[in-house]
Amino acid sequence: MGNEIWEKNLAAIDQQYPVFADMLREKKYSEDEVEVQVERSLDNETIFRVKKQGQPLYLGGKRDAKQPVEIWAELFGEIHKYAAVFLFGIGSGAYLKALMKDFPKEANIIVYEPSINIFLTLLREVDLSREIEKHPIGFIVEGLNETEFTPVMRNSLVLENYRYMKEYVHPNYKKLFGEEIRKYVKQLQRYIERIIVERNTWHVMSISTAQNIIGNLRYIAEGYHPQLMVKAIPHDGAAILVSAGPSLNKNIHELKRAKNKCLIVAVDTAIKPLLNAGIVPDLMATVDALKPIGLIDIKGSEEIPLVAPPAAVPALVEHQKGKKFFYFDGHSLPMHLYSMNHKKFSDVAIGGSVACAGFSLIYKLGFDTIILVGQDLAYTGNRAYADGTFQDIMPEEITGHMTMVKGNYEEKLPTSEDLRIFLEWFENYIKGMKQRRNVTVYNATEGGAYIEGTEVITLKEILDQVCQGEEIDFAGRIRDLESEFSPEELKKAMEYVDGIPEQLAEIHKYAKELRKIYIRLQKQGNSGNLNQDAVGKLLRKVKKYTNKCMLKTAYELIEDSIALADSLVRIEQFEEANTMKDEIKEIARKGIIYSDLLLECSSLLEEYAKEVLFAKKGQV
Repeated sequence: MGNEIWEKNLAAIDQQYPVFADMLREKKYSEDEVEVQVERSLDNETIFRVKKQGQPLYLGGKRDAKQPVEIWAELFGEIHKYAAVFLFGIGSGAYLKALMKDFPKEANIIVYEPSINIFLTLLREVDLSREIEKHPIGFIVEGLNETEFTPVMRNSLVLENYRYMKEYVHPNYKKLFGEEIRKYVKQLQRYIERIIVERNTWHVMSISTAQNIIGNLRYIAEGYHPQLMVKAIPHDGAAILVSAGPSLNKNIHELKRAKNKCLIVAVDTAIKPLLNAGIVPDLMATVDALKPIGLIDIKGSEEIPLVAPPAAVPALVEHQKGKKFFYFDGHSLPMHLYSMNHKKFSDVAIGGSVACAGFSLIYKLGFDTIILVGQDLAYTGNRAYADGTFQDIMPEEITGHMTMVKGNYEEKLPTSEDLRIFLEWFENYIKGMKQRRNVTVYNATEGGAYIEGTEVITLKEILDQVCQGEEIDFAGRIRDLESEFSPEELKKAMEYVDGIPEQLAEIHKYAKELRKIYIRLQKQGNSGNLNQDAVGKLLRKVKKYTNKCMLKTAYELIEDSIALADSLVRIEQFEEANTMKDEIKEIARKGIIYSDLLLECSSLLEEYAKEVLFAKKGQV
């Protein structure tokens, strides 16, 4: 009988996950695992008696096994159509079977089982083929495919459905597998927190992004972008990217002899330590829309040429008196200054951090020898940054909860989730670079995480090799660059910038009309008899005025600022109306929210644009 059930279950799994089924066919019981015995409860239900380290426990009631599951299913409540449900521990399958009775076809179910022996016993003793065939189940089994938990979790949970998520830990699993269960439950909870934090950060930063772009528009219109440096700077030598990881303290003094031998690009956070060490980089890179200007508040920093995205902090941009090079970062409004003059606005791959942007910049400048310094991507010595960045002496951090990664000089060292993502970005970007060109990346960080695709070397050793040729005045060549724009093109770009407040005023006017239309639409939804012709006319007017707004290039500033409205729509896209009237009322309700935010943001940004753009008119 056991073999027949086994084959039925595997055949069902094979239809959904053939690779997983093959893994199960090859997997044997583990002698170091728990001992599993199959019994029948007094109410004739299959139950498992598990022994771990001599302690026997039943994964279900010994006498009454059926009723507790029925009560649990009732208390578990209704499962939303688009929910993600996580079941930690499968036991004898009773809770899974109860869950699957009325499980929505659109919802996701993920089952984590910490014991391979329990899982193999289940597939041999309990027929789950009907449940598996009815709905794909994401089985994650420790010792088999546990590395799939993170990608499966991320695919199942998004901003739009996280609030419908449900989780349940099978009875007695906390006693038997407490450490394993806590690991994945914590990971799930941290991911939910991350979604919420990113959503809130998105809302907070959205208005800052629009304001930053407005604040930088006159500088962007000057017509300097990174590709202008390609012809001016020789790239047959080496370039150094200096980041602010804790290992920078170990070899920062070596960088003095690289001046005018290699192009030195520094991230903004590394500026203070470099200048304090008497080293002036040739370029400074910044990215963050909320970067504190205090990081570069040191004499001499203002003369360093800047490379930045349009959404960089305007106060930081204004602080820099040297050349300001901007690159395309996905915002179409700054790009319009170039496209209207039939010019190309060059890009840089941001990758989420200023170090990623600096690395991409060096590659796009044509350098085939790139040296990384201070690129720890981990908490070397349990520190986040080099001394002299945020504090004169950076304190040690608590890192016990962090992920451990392979080190350049240490077997393992801790890293945060963000840094791990940046580490993966570097590895993928290096892999892509090498497919296009013969690029060599030397990691002279002398600490930190190992980056696949790099050659680990000390800074002294690599500088001995690359600092042999004649000196090149990189800073001087950058300083002498001329704008991409002719005087006529520069005038045209500046006139466009002057017209931004007027565009925002027109959007505000259209938003007023939109709100009136949505209110009329709401009245239709609330009326006793729905007039479909009237509704059709109103919806066409909605489209007309929405298009009028969107045709204004300044509308992108509004889009950045009303992220909250977009979030409301995205979260509620899984809510379904029961009738046509309900749907019209819902469209109207969301439309009024959108119109109100459109009115508010267009008004605020119009006033901000007038204040900032006209104040800077005589400065640029």
